Amino acid sequence: MTKSMTGYGRGTASGSSLTVTAELKSVNSRYLDIKCKLPKAAAFLETAVKERLQENVSRGKLELSVDVEGGALKKREISIDWELAEAYMVKLKAIRSAFDLRGEISLDTLLSQSEDILVEEAQPELTELPDLVGQALDEALEAFLSMRTTEGTALASDIRNRMTAIQAMLKQLTELRPQVMDAYRQRIQDRIASYVDGALPETSRLHQEIALLAEKGDITEELIRLESHLDQLAANLEKEGAVGRTCDFILQEMQREVNTIGSKSTASSISIIVVSLKSELEKIKEQVQNIE
Repeated sequence: MTKSMTGYGRGTASGSSLTVTAELKSVNSRYLDIKCKLPKAAAFLETAVKERLQENVSRGKLELSVDVEGGALKKREISIDWELAEAYMVKLKAIRSAFDLRGEISLDTLLSQSEDILVEEAQPELTELPDLVGQALDEALEAFLSMRTTEGTALASDIRNRMTAIQAMLKQLTELRPQVMDAYRQRIQDRIASYVDGALPETSRLHQEIALLAEKGDITEELIRLESHLDQLAANLEKEGAVGRTCDFILQEMQREVNTIGSKSTASSISIIVVSLKSELEKIKEQVQNIE
């Protein structure tokens, strides 16, 4: 099933004291690029969250934002390391004695030296947080993948319609090929005749050379390869997983074949079709850039 690289999903999960909201969105990218914005309380879950996304997404620039709210986050406690405070006092008194300093050692003096050590905020108990983040992420991921699949189906449908148009053009080129070959051969003969001032001499060698020159203008091989590339493109659109890069490569090969046809034939009837082929291939290429 073809999937788009753009998508959005949102999920929410609530527990006894916490509510977690996850928002997931993505845009086009050549590779998989994941950025997670998690609150400090959930930072330890980043690795697990990324692994979960990597299991479900192969390409795209993903941005995941997780928000955590609830009373449990507001329950903060202040604790004091009394042993460390006592050690500071002992050392400060020793310094005062060693240098014969005057004055009392005040609380401000102690805190100015060791505020970050004496006072610390205990992390609240958030035992339900991992499960809630997982639930919110799963809900967001489900909506996200659904949107990707819906858009991917629309992209594939448009591509198939354009492939049908290309198939019709290749049929026209196949029908025109004999006429163009005859006209091309006649032009070679006429040009050689103009150089020899009259009719061509009846030499097998000369006619072989004319045939070889005319053969260089034959577009049969290019048409066969284009038909094969169309079949490959159609098959890839039916596959599961990431197919965008493969489809892009096939289109590059198709564009190369069309360019060769344009350079081989100067017939206006073929040139018009070549221009239309290039236009359709370019439109398909734009669509393929959005496929995972």
